Amino acid sequence: MAAISASDSLAASGEKKSEVEFKKVEEAAPALMAQDDFLVKHPLQDSWTWWFDNPKKKSTQASWSANLKKIYSFSTVEDFWSLWNNIKGAHELMPGSDYHVFKEGIQPMWEDKRNRQGGKWVLVLKNSQRKTHLNQAWLSGLLGCIGAMFDDDTQITGIVVSLRKSLDKIALWTSDASDDRAVKRIGEQFKGLLSLPPSTKLSYMAHADAMDNNSSYNNKPRFEI
Repeated sequence: MAAISASDSLAASGEKKSEVEFKKVEEAAPALMAQDDFLVKHPLQDSWTWWFDNPKKKSTQASWSANLKKIYSFSTVEDFWSLWNNIKGAHELMPGSDYHVFKEGIQPMWEDKRNRQGGKWVLVLKNSQRKTHLNQAWLSGLLGCIGAMFDDDTQITGIVVSLRKSLDKIALWTSDASDDRAVKRIGEQFKGLLSLPPSTKLSYMAHADAMDNNSSYNNKPRFEI
């Protein structure tokens, strides 16, 4: 029987070591693949921008615009949740504050060309519901918008939450107040997304009326559901 040389032993040892290392890599592959999947970002249908303002500091349209602050733009599911998990909830804001989340390129104001002919569906909540209902309703509305859950998604321009001393409001903005059927469909779907009791009313107000009266919410509703 031929003797096994030292070089043959080293080669055999190397082969066994390689087999062990390969097996380790093979066993680790599923976890590595899962990690790669986690790192892949999932794009939203549209890009969005999150804004903040505090109306207490506003006196004119010019000063309001100057006080409007862009916080962050996002275009993926992961970037949205990263922002959501690191920003104050709506219920934690000081009264007089607003969050605005609008499709990228659309300013959160009546005068923007995508908003000028539109309007908004408004949900009013008592400040006693701030800690129990506001943030969840805000999140549900946000997910409906960025997830393109509305049949008339092209009509959606943005969503706003406003905190005031006695009442809080969530307003879903649309681009064409003259399209009655689309406006009503959006209102019904918005109400459904928020999981509101049947007795809860939403009101639709046109931006044209707001501009005429220089008031965001003290306007006669075009529709109620």
